[in-house]
Amino acid sequence: MFFIAAIFMIIGMVMLRGVLLIPTISQEKTFQETSYLDRNMGNIQREYEIIAGVASAQSNASSSGAAYMHNFSRLIRSDFNAKLFYVLIVSNGTDQSFTANIGNFMQNSATGTLAATGSVPSSVQFSLNDMSNATYSFAGTAAWTNITLNYTVNGAQALEVFYFNDSSRNYVAGFFDVQLHDSGMLVRSKNYYNRTW
Repeated sequence: MFFIAAIFMIIGMVMLRGVLLIPTISQEKTFQETSYLDRNMGNIQREYEIIAGVASAQSNASSSGAAYMHNFSRLIRSDFNAKLFYVLIVSNGTDQSFTANIGNFMQNSATGTLAATGSVPSSVQFSLNDMSNATYSFAGTAAWTNITLNYTVNGAQALEVFYFNDSSRNYVAGFFDVQLHDSGMLVRSKNYYNRTW
């Protein structure tokens, strides 16, 4: 009789142990999923920086950068539940002109204004459908240029300010807003990259 009771107690302890470990397992799963999203976020941000750098090495950095950014953003959207928004600015050091390529991959349309100090035009308004981009040209001055980006997606407004050097040297600047969604979790990162050559 004692032997049978001992067997039931052992089985009960094993079953109770499994029930007590469920919160630990779910916490570990959440940690692993967050870590996975965070690693992917870092990789995507670094790839955007590399793409901007590679574009700057091309003979026509503006059009090359626009094509590279667009294609990479399409790839990310096909692999992840991602929302992406970017601005790539390429400054031509010989005449101080610059282009701004704006890309919207936010899973909805985006509208907004990009303003640049000391440039002609001083600002442009844009309206981009999902998975599209547009390039705008500016005539600048040989000085540090303040860029103010004000955009709205899904009724949420964002305001970003960054600078680039529109001088006698070529310059590339990139702003990247990346969001990754998975299993009810969201990680978001905004990053700025610049390079002079």
